[in-house]
Formats: sequence, C-alpha cells, structure tokens
Amino acid sequence: MQNKKIIFLIPTLNIGGGERVASEVSLNLPNYIKITFVLFKNEIFYPYKGNLICLNLPISINFLLRIYYFFIGIFRFKKIVKKEKPDYIISFSKQADIINVLSNKKSDKKAILRVDNFMSEVCKGFEGRIYKIFIRFLFNKSFQIISVSQAAVDDLVKNFGIKKEKFKVIYNPLNVKKIQQIMIEPLEDKYKEIFENPVVINIGRLARQKSQKRLIKAFKDVKNEIKNVKLVILGQGCLEQELRQLIKDLNLEKDVYLLTWQENPFKFLAKSKVFVLSSLYEGFGNVIVEAMACSLPIISMDCKAGPREILAPDTDINDQAEDIEYAEYGILTPPLNEQKLSQAMIEILTNKELSDSLIEKSKQRANDFDTKKIIKDWDFLGY
Repeated sequence: MQNKKIIFLIPTLNIGGGERVASEVSLNLPNYIKITFVLFKNEIFYPYKGNLICLNLPISINFLLRIYYFFIGIFRFKKIVKKEKPDYIISFSKQADIINVLSNKKSDKKAILRVDNFMSEVCKGFEGRIYKIFIRFLFNKSFQIISVSQAAVDDLVKNFGIKKEKFKVIYNPLNVKKIQQIMIEPLEDKYKEIFENPVVINIGRLARQKSQKRLIKAFKDVKNEIKNVKLVILGQGCLEQELRQLIKDLNLEKDVYLLTWQENPFKFLAKSKVFVLSSLYEGFGNVIVEAMACSLPIISMDCKAGPREILAPDTDINDQAEDIEYAEYGILTPPLNEQKLSQAMIEILTNKELSDSLIEKSKQRANDFDTKKIIKDWDFLGY
C-alpha cells in the first residue's frame, strides 16, 4: 500500500473525549499511515502512535490574548504543513478546526474537521456567537467534516448552512476489551465503604453542560425512597464549590460524593448499580458507551445529541422523550425534568428484572462501538 501522511491537530493529549478518540484512532490505523500529532501545548495523558510537534500555544488565557495566539498558531502551523506535506489534516476542537481551514487552500483538499458537540448549544454567549460566524464562513471550505452523531449533523446543516455532503458520521471508538480488563481492578480502601451500598454514578466535567446540579436534586427524591443509596460523581470543573454547597443545603453530605477525576473510572463504574447522564447537551455521550462496556444499565436525559442514537437507534433522531421512555438499550427521560429522572432511578434500583435486562442490553450495545468496528469508518483516509 502507498504510504499516507496525516497530521492530527489537537490542543493536547490530556484527559478529554476528543483526546481519547485521537489516541485510539492513531493506535489502530495501519502502520503505513504515518501520523504526526501537532499539539497546542505539550500535555499528554493518552498513548499515541506517531511523531509529535508542539506549537507552544497557551490555552487558558483571556480572550484578547487567545486571539493573538490564535494567529500565532496559524503562522506556526502553516510552516509545519509546508514542511510535512500531509495528505490530510484532521483537527479536533473548535480552535483547531479554524486553524486547520485557514492554514489550507481549498484546492489542497487536506482539511478534515471533527465536530464533537451539538453546536447550537455551544455557540451561545459572546464567544459562541463569534465561533458561529467562523463556522458559517469556514466549514464549507473544508474537505470533509466528521461528526460524532447524526443529530449533530442535522443541526449544522439546518442552523449553520453547512452542506450536507460535507459530512461523514463516525461514532467514537471504544476499546471494549481493555475496559473490561481494567474495570476489575480493586478500589482504594477509602472508597470501598461507599460501594457497599447501591451506587448511582455519573462521570463528567463539573460544568453547566453536564447539569449535575439537576442530578443531585433528583437524587434527593431517590434517597427518600431508598435509604442506603449513594450518588458518586467523577469529574472536576468550575462548578465544584457550587455543587458542594448544594449537597450541603440538601443535607446529602453523607450520600453524595464528588470523587474528582480518576485515571481508571471503569473500576468505579463496574461496582455501581446504574449510570445516569444528566447533560443539557452532548455531541455523542461517549461515557454512556463506556458505562455499557462495564455492564451498567443506563438512564439518560434525552438531550441533543447522541443519547437517543445510542439507546434508541431505531427511533427518529428528532424525537424527544415527553415521559420516561423504555428504549431498546436503556431509559430516556425528558430533558430538564428532575422528577422523571428520579422516578427512573428508583425503578432501576428496585426492579431487578428490568435492571438485569438492561445489563445484558448494555453488554450487547457496547460492542457496536468497539474500535475494531469503528476504525473501518476511517477507511476514507486510504486503506
């Protein structure tokens, strides 16, 4: 086979969904595809295959400085592209997508953008409106756009004017075998007592998008019905103190645990009773599939986009639950409805037949997203 050269442009390879996908794809592409990672900042957690170049761009700085370093990034990246002469450049993240397009001529057909969120929700506020302008004027200049869900594609076509033929939907890959190997690791002693009780678990940044505030409020009603139940949230973020205050206000200090980010979240998932996604919006909801690989029944708010495509793949992606919906692979609840969310949690925790059925469904569904299957969707790169 003829060698191909590909650049992966991404802010870091530190913790995050896009970072994990970039890692997984690089490790599983054929060896004759030569990969170069170009990072904004040299922060690495996930393994990768290929060479690495760092642009040395600050990430967490004020808006005006971000604009300045954005143009510095374009200048530096153009020099790398000129030297490397890649066949394709695949970008991960909003900033990387824009730099990718602006660094390439349309005739080169090199720029492939990966969109991993529901952009109508992302593009709110002052900075969001600026990014929306970039999307409208630049995304159609790319060679191709990879989206992690069909609903996210429909949003970009309808609300941003992006040409439908630009898109290819590729779900996030998951190394199911590896997850099932490391999920059996024992918990540290300080956590064992928590998991002697039935545990509801959530994983995600402590941020508005993930809406753990609603989950904690809904859990209060679950606690009134099931006395020994616990809620564990894995993640870190700007809302940590606000969530801790809410936990205190609801007298749940002995029942809700914010256990920060964990290097191996799967050992926590495997010892829980149910996974709950409470997000306001997602691109795909990769953590749902990770929980499925750990044999957990799933409850998810029916937010845009992703959860319905994972849990109810044979339904219309434009549908939205108005009541508790018992989907093929899990339970969907109406967005923002704390009462229905608490009802679904109580039912899963008290109805063993339903729980056991969804455990088997989760095991089955997780395999649909295994890396060995999903990597075939990347064959447009020339293998």
